[in-house]
Amino acid sequence: MDGSYKLSKTETVQAMQLHGRGARSTLIILCFIGITLVLAAVFTEYKIIAIGTVVGGVSGYFLVLFCLIPFNAKKQYKQNRALRNETTMKITEQGVNFKSESGESKLKWSDIHKWKSSGGIYLLYITSNIFHMVPSRALPNEETLEILLNNNVGSKKA
Repeated sequence: MDGSYKLSKTETVQAMQLHGRGARSTLIILCFIGITLVLAAVFTEYKIIAIGTVVGGVSGYFLVLFCLIPFNAKKQYKQNRALRNETTMKITEQGVNFKSESGESKLKWSDIHKWKSSGGIYLLYITSNIFHMVPSRALPNEETLEILLNNNVGSKKA
């Protein structure tokens, strides 16, 4: 399966937000902490501190996700020409090959650490913080990619 794409600034922001959102397990832990703090506010004399912590934590999370990450993603998109280059992708039974004028990357399925997808963008991680961004619009058949990822890498992480 072959595809070709040129990432847009919006897709780059979307990918960085998906990455920055955190894993499902992290969000569950944060919700548990928030609920614990709300209960502490209800049943103890530290109401102001507990509620302030919850409000500050939630505000900080959304501030980072919707202000800081988009700002940094747009800056990276402007600075990194490789993000703006036309990329050709070839998906095979052995892995995924990326090629652009900036370079070439051949990933075996075993090289992919994990993967995420949401809102029309796929992140193929080669480490916990380094990933390839693939817009779904570049895929002739999304199901084929998801089947290959599920079979060779494991289930989606987000």
